[in-house]
Amino acid sequence: MQPEITAYRHPATGTVTYLIVDPATFLCAIVDPVLDFDPVTEAVDTSFMDKIIADIRARDLGPTWILETALHTGHVSAAGHVKYETGASICIGARVVDSLKRLAPALGEDGVDLDGWDFDKLAQDGEALPMGGLEITALALDGRLPGAVAYRLGDAIFTGDVLLAPAEGAGRCDVPGADAGKTFDDARKVLALPPATRVLPGVCAAGAGESTVAEEKAANVQLNDGVDRLNFIALRTVADALLPEPVLAAAALRVAVRAGRLPPESPSGQRFAPVDLAKL
Repeated sequence: MQPEITAYRHPATGTVTYLIVDPATFLCAIVDPVLDFDPVTEAVDTSFMDKIIADIRARDLGPTWILETALHTGHVSAAGHVKYETGASICIGARVVDSLKRLAPALGEDGVDLDGWDFDKLAQDGEALPMGGLEITALALDGRLPGAVAYRLGDAIFTGDVLLAPAEGAGRCDVPGADAGKTFDDARKVLALPPATRVLPGVCAAGAGESTVAEEKAANVQLNDGVDRLNFIALRTVADALLPEPVLAAAALRVAVRAGRLPPESPSGQRFAPVDLAKL
């Protein structure tokens, strides 16, 4: 039986949060929940996720997993809020421990468990996560910060920002931890799946979205079968140079290392102190 999948696009960041439902048991999982965040005022809002939570409650679904595809830099995670509201367990890749030990001290984030115990599940590469009659399989991604992972479920794979819609290529590789060459290698792992596999990216422009492995191999502007590793690195480097600065990255990482919980306010009332991303 195939899962029921609903995509919710967050307008401000382009991030896509997915709701996965097992039709047989009505258990569900949430992929990459997003918190509304204003980097200027540091104001946070849960409205986007609260609408999804309302849909879950209206259908009397049973939340099991919050599936994080990475320590995010493009949006602020709402995993902590969703866990509080639903009781679902937060999952991320097992190698996140490597990232925590490097990033938490660099960010000045005290109170972070460097062994990853703030997360409920650290998924190993290839590990299966049960959800009713369905099984979610983790695929470790080495081209992002350690801990990044794609999730395969039925005929679909949730790729985070490693493989986007054909017209968009791949996620940016100029953020902390990203490596263009390894991103190419990760994408080829996904593209080695059966041609009919549905590709569900974690970021998309309005109007873009789901594709298939066959469509990606034929038409992805940066990762089609005619692009080799060196060409991809060149294409991605040029594209990243044209993108605006990742203004959410510092705040997003502060929340990400805390498994989706907000850092405490300083005595001055500031929650997100500036950080030099180049040093991460």
